[in-house]
Amino acid sequence: MSPLLSVQGLQTEFLTPRGVIRAADGVDFDIQEGEVLGLVGESGCGKSVTALSIMYLIPTPPGRIASGAIWFRGINLLAGSENEATVRRGLGGKPKLVRNDTALRRHRARMAKIRGREVSMIFQEPMSSLNPVLPVGYQIAEVLIYQRRKVICDRLLARREITDEDLELFKEAVTHPDAAQRERLLADFCLQTALPVEKVAAIIDRSGLQMEERLARIRRLSERTKTRHAWFLRLARELDVLESEWITREWRVLSGVASSEDDRRRLAAQAQFRSRQALFRLVMSIPVLRRILMRPIEEEARRRVLEQLKNVRISEPHKVYNEYPHELSGGMQQRVMIAMALACDPALMIADEPTTSLDVTTQAQILTLVRDLRERIHSSILYITHDLAVIAELCDRVAVMYAGKIVEEAPVGDLFAHPLHPYTEGLLESIVSLDKEVPTDAPLPTIAGTVPDLLSPPSGCRFHPRCKYAFARCKTEEPRLLPQGESRRVACFLYEEGGSRATERPAGA
Repeated sequence: MSPLLSVQGLQTEFLTPRGVIRAADGVDFDIQEGEVLGLVGESGCGKSVTALSIMYLIPTPPGRIASGAIWFRGINLLAGSENEATVRRGLGGKPKLVRNDTALRRHRARMAKIRGREVSMIFQEPMSSLNPVLPVGYQIAEVLIYQRRKVICDRLLARREITDEDLELFKEAVTHPDAAQRERLLADFCLQTALPVEKVAAIIDRSGLQMEERLARIRRLSERTKTRHAWFLRLARELDVLESEWITREWRVLSGVASSEDDRRRLAAQAQFRSRQALFRLVMSIPVLRRILMRPIEEEARRRVLEQLKNVRISEPHKVYNEYPHELSGGMQQRVMIAMALACDPALMIADEPTTSLDVTTQAQILTLVRDLRERIHSSILYITHDLAVIAELCDRVAVMYAGKIVEEAPVGDLFAHPLHPYTEGLLESIVSLDKEVPTDAPLPTIAGTVPDLLSPPSGCRFHPRCKYAFARCKTEEPRLLPQGESRRVACFLYEEGGSRATERPAGA
């Protein structure tokens, strides 16, 4: 079975006044459908750079993806990006990054249809990722309107007629003695029937109306809401379908996996999209028409956002929808980020240390939420952390990263039971266990030395200056990431040529 995501030979580098730093140097790993892969390593080892490279969010300059391939559902996400940025020698012989802005804009436009829709990301610091001047609900709705317009239009076009059960809920919202409960019932009614909250509230607040007249007005409002904007919804839906088909087939052509039929259909979809887009832009250029025609789409997006906020266990989602990021706690901000990442039902979610800045109690709540959501939505997850306890709790497999390279990859149980790479062994030994009796004056176990400077990394194996098993070959040759059995890989000379460190350790080790 082909993997959902396959990262092959990824090299990402940054230009600095001191020279070129290769933060990700030949990174290789796969993620299967529905799998959770943990990416673990010390700070500065390249975990976040790898995630940003997959999302194509590396700032250019100073960074660029120098080489490699990122295959996602049969297309190479780096195809067509080869000439976007090149390194040249400037004055005094210093390296200089030169951008090809035209190629960069084209590739970013293609990636914009992947990010959020197919691959989403939860960032480390929600406060720095959320827009501080917009309500959080609006920010999530914006993602839905841009990336899931077809789904929203389908839901509106297929909206069922109002039922007797809906009308009973409306009656309860009108007659309930408690004001707070009436407000909640009204919100539930509008969410269930896709009717504008303001217009339903106006019918309720209108004095002198009997219940039968209120119900008749609700029925008429439902009919008008369903039919008034049908042509515009079909146009918006068709635009989204054509654009997706055009961009997907363009990816296939650039990736070298397209047939002549793919190329023909790409050109046809592109031509149709351009013609429909002209009408769409004309309509949207008139402010009054834009406000009227976009309103049902915006209201449907709002309803979906409220559903997502409920799914991430935010109480009073109607209130939180209109709040700004600074009005929320750290845990609530991270829940909003998770809701945003899951809004478009992505096939792959990248979580970049989502609990780092949270207190222990909130961390546990967020991890429980991520685990429950994984079981419900069955998305694949790339979970980045330096906390091995989190890896053991959430992940199916784990890749260990050191100084820009993957040094070991294994199923979680195998890695914790029998680590192969000396660096992995050191990480596990550094975990403080309350079950072990340790003298109070005994030093805590650590890995000797520090992470190398990637501007001038050590020759040979990058871990050899800190490795207690290092021998002469480690200082001159770089080990390859080779299979060890059916489900493991390790980059260490202690395991090359089928040897076993347990039985055949090199002399001097």
